[in-house]
Amino acid sequence: MQIKNKTFSFVTLGCRTNIAESNDINNQLITAGLKKVKDIATGTFCIINSCCVTSKVEAKTRYFINKGIRSQKCKLIILMGCFSQIYPNQITDKKVGIILGNKQKTSIVDLLKNYKPSHRNVLVELFSKSDKFEEWETYSKSNHTRAFLKIQDGCDFMCSYCIIPFARGRQRSLPHKKVISRIKELVNNGYKEIILTGVNTAGYFENKNYGFYELIKDINELPGNFRIRISSLEPFQISYQLINIITSNKERWCQHLHICIQSACDSIISTMKRKYTVKSFIDLCNYIRSRSPLMSITTDCIVGFPTETEQNFQESKGNLKLIHFSDIHIFPFSSRPFTAAGKSKNIVSVFQRKQRFNEINNLNKIEKHKYLVSFIDKTVTVLFEKSPSSTYQVGHSEYFFNVKVLTKIVLTNQLRKIKITKVIDGDVYGVLI
Repeated sequence: MQIKNKTFSFVTLGCRTNIAESNDINNQLITAGLKKVKDIATGTFCIINSCCVTSKVEAKTRYFINKGIRSQKCKLIILMGCFSQIYPNQITDKKVGIILGNKQKTSIVDLLKNYKPSHRNVLVELFSKSDKFEEWETYSKSNHTRAFLKIQDGCDFMCSYCIIPFARGRQRSLPHKKVISRIKELVNNGYKEIILTGVNTAGYFENKNYGFYELIKDINELPGNFRIRISSLEPFQISYQLINIITSNKERWCQHLHICIQSACDSIISTMKRKYTVKSFIDLCNYIRSRSPLMSITTDCIVGFPTETEQNFQESKGNLKLIHFSDIHIFPFSSRPFTAAGKSKNIVSVFQRKQRFNEINNLNKIEKHKYLVSFIDKTVTVLFEKSPSSTYQVGHSEYFFNVKVLTKIVLTNQLRKIKITKVIDGDVYGVLI
């Protein structure tokens, strides 16, 4: 098939690992001569990098598939990612002509060139213990401020609710010399912030002598004016030595850690098959804040997990309040195939799940506001991105929240010191120093 000068649209659902992979696929397609369009209904090729971590995001995947099917301009849908890895034969419409699992994403250009409408390509392989890390270019040519660098994939932990080990396979990592080389390449290409990402980022492991701590230590010693943000971490994988590095070099390390708690009730944590207690989690957070008092600690929380009683929920809510997260990503429990929790008959009703979601959401709004207003009259470092208007320049602080600055000066891709002046409806405003 002739693909040069054809158009493509791209939808990415789910995690930062998917975002990193989508960036690379975008680069491959543009390099091959295709042109990107924004609307899924207007591209000749419609690419959907899917997710299946919850039933809600599964429904979103189906929505975009159906939108592509209805579009007269879209001639071919390429479905890839976790949804197609788990459900390779569920979508039968002929317009969905290429279906890829998570191991075949890098071959998309060749598959498009060799595609024949009369022959549907379904390339989904099961994962094995011997799988090696699939390498990606890792950054988007359309955004020269923040880059996602995928250093790890897969997960060996079998949390009772999680489908990811089935969709992503066993843990595997990019060799550390390549990680360091790519960071240098990204910095030389003008990036000021690099996000280390993976399915289980702190599960990075090259060999018994080199793991995540050693990688962070080596990155810490690199020269250059850039900063590193780390994507989500498991609490039992975070050592105090790791925290010491991150909090001792605040110019290099963003002061934001996303540490997944999932529940703040010990009995539910145990049922989830997770490897920590509420006390150990609180002790970790206390140590982090003793080293960096303003550290942004965000988390994920599942409400309405099977067997979660009202007493369990209230215990969890009380502990969440004690921890003072700067933001909580809340998920009503979603039953997933192949998982232990998905087989449970002790189900919390949909009504109760919604109620519990609302309670934690209300708590989160209060705690998030408290955290943001604590920065008034304080100075943060903001990496400015594309300006959404002619009046405000907007970018991410090292604490992850966005800051708006009223100025006509173009600040794109600059790291600037900003004094925070006010918080209005969750928006943070500041002035140049």
